[in-house]
Amino acid sequence: MKQILLILTTFLTLACNGQETKQDHFVLTISPIIDRTDKTNQKVIETLTEFLKTKNTSLTENKFWVQTDFQKYIYPYLDIYNIENSKYGKDFYRPTLVDIISTENPTQKIVKLAFIGHSKETQENQLKSIYNIIANIFKDKVLFSRYLDFSTEKWKTVNSGSLTYKISPNKTINEVEINEQQKDINKICNFFQCKSIAITYYSCVNPKELFEIKGFDYNPMMYADKTGGLADYGNIIFSGNNSEIYTHEIVHIYTSNLFPKIDKFIDEGIATFMAGSGKYNYEWHRNKLEKFLNENKDYDFAAHTNAYERIYFENETSIPYLSSSLILERTLRIYGKEKLIELLKSENELWTTLKTVGITKENINTEIRKQIKLPLTSVWQYGG
Repeated sequence: MKQILLILTTFLTLACNGQETKQDHFVLTISPIIDRTDKTNQKVIETLTEFLKTKNTSLTENKFWVQTDFQKYIYPYLDIYNIENSKYGKDFYRPTLVDIISTENPTQKIVKLAFIGHSKETQENQLKSIYNIIANIFKDKVLFSRYLDFSTEKWKTVNSGSLTYKISPNKTINEVEINEQQKDINKICNFFQCKSIAITYYSCVNPKELFEIKGFDYNPMMYADKTGGLADYGNIIFSGNNSEIYTHEIVHIYTSNLFPKIDKFIDEGIATFMAGSGKYNYEWHRNKLEKFLNENKDYDFAAHTNAYERIYFENETSIPYLSSSLILERTLRIYGKEKLIELLKSENELWTTLKTVGITKENINTEIRKQIKLPLTSVWQYGG
């Protein structure tokens, strides 16, 4: 990482000069360390320029990208889609080709990109990210592909039921957790009355390694948390918890397949209700929320329905996640499982959906506070 940043400093000025051009004129800054007389490098640069010019027009097709990636990953370059945009304007972060690196495979090269912004007002430079993609070299052309397959090519593969684990070489596989994860999947399938979904599970030691296998040499979120993970398109789980069990994200795989229009607030609520969040189960977080409310009597739930607003209590409990979970728990207690499933299926705006179970902006604070004082209603007593 330090070496990469050192390389960047050698030509950051060149990148900033590129920022001075008109916003509608595409510029790819190229590091002076790259041998531009090499014919393969020339072809990579030419193709990369065309890909970067066209990538934001579609997430589902690009003639400069390997076709099979779209079938496997759905949106294979989602991490850098519209990455140029910022609060400072469209195309603020401009691409810089940091390096073209040979691999053991003579037909593949690592293409290292940095996205750098320059503020004319403050004369400050901002690094958004450093990201890797793979250039696949053919006789007459170059096609790019996602870095993930390359970065995990030598990881151990373990199959368990509907799960295919990819295990980091930096950790020891936990067979007990694998068995527990399969039990949780059986409960999820029983609750939703559905068949199991084939899922690929990347088991990383921490979020930093998670971002690295996805292609990032640098992304500020690599260092934001010590644990975490995500469910990705293509039925993929990325776990940065040094663990073979991540039921919260597994639930997201099922909800995205069964209820593709599910509201994000409700989606995080059902995943937390079923599986907790982070290292702790729902009951643990529920108790934390009650403590939070005792200390924050004026907290307004109606003003915080963005599931990804970073409001945490004691660094562990997401208040938006738990408020959604309490609404779903209340729904289950009063209306039953069928009504809960209706909330998950709903394609309406959030408050229109919540109104069907008696929750409005005016009464949400009262109803959530009332629900949390009642004994826990377990989601699993309704199947699973």
